[in-house]
Amino acid sequence: MPLPKPCARALRCLLLGLCGLAAPLLAEERWVVAVAELPVLAERDGEGLLLAQLRALDRQLEGVSLELRVLPFARTLLLVRQGQADIQIPYIGLPQAPEGLRYGAEPLGQVSFALYSRRGQPLTREQLLDPRWLLSDSALAASGLSGQQQARLAPLLGRSWRLEQLQAVVGKHAELEALAYPYRVETDRAHTETLGFPALPSNTVRGSLERLMRGRIQGYVLAPINVETEIDRLGLRDQLQAVAFADYQARWLVADSDAGATVARRFGAALRALKENGELDRVGEVLHQQMDWQPWP
Repeated sequence: MPLPKPCARALRCLLLGLCGLAAPLLAEERWVVAVAELPVLAERDGEGLLLAQLRALDRQLEGVSLELRVLPFARTLLLVRQGQADIQIPYIGLPQAPEGLRYGAEPLGQVSFALYSRRGQPLTREQLLDPRWLLSDSALAASGLSGQQQARLAPLLGRSWRLEQLQAVVGKHAELEALAYPYRVETDRAHTETLGFPALPSNTVRGSLERLMRGRIQGYVLAPINVETEIDRLGLRDQLQAVAFADYQARWLVADSDAGATVARRFGAALRALKENGELDRVGEVLHQQMDWQPWP
């Protein structure tokens, strides 16, 4: 039985109205961006230069809303691997992305890392990366360890290792001390495998600086923009020194999947547009100034 004309007209209007409401909801996606907590760049209270840039990107992206979550560095990587976040940011550019992830093609910019140590016990980049700390066939043969112990350590050849790492393979032996890396230097937990020496993991800049001043570690490596504000808060500038360690591209990561590739393409396009219209430079002026950083004192 057909509906009366007024009822049919009302039903059509209702359906059209519902479709009009549903269209924006269906069109807009929500991407979770796992942002590494770093002083100056991304703070838990929502402040930070990187967060300002990401909000500018949010305005640039059509049909996408960015949900920014500021988290410990290592957790940002885990969330993208587990599919609980779409983008991890920032991460230094290396020859190979972390397992299960891929780099977005458009870099954020450049980032410098510095090595901090106490003035009374200074360290240099050359000391940290000295080839003599690499575990070699000749060093292993001359170590005095048994053949069986040497065989168990053979897979570690070509890299440097802290004493506790060697002990985890063959147990505690006095002979291992001559083979072990001699320095205790921290970096953020997410970067321990990327710097070319066996760095110790750190969760916070402040904690590492405090351990450095107490003599529990001998150095700390991270970007000056993340470290030096905390150095000044703690009043440590007269007691420390800073030397250049390495320059990297500042990058971002997505899942190594088809879905990740789609996110990377669209996010990268928005990032390029911000660069072209000058908005990225405007909101991130201090980020660019940090490239003028010089060693001190």
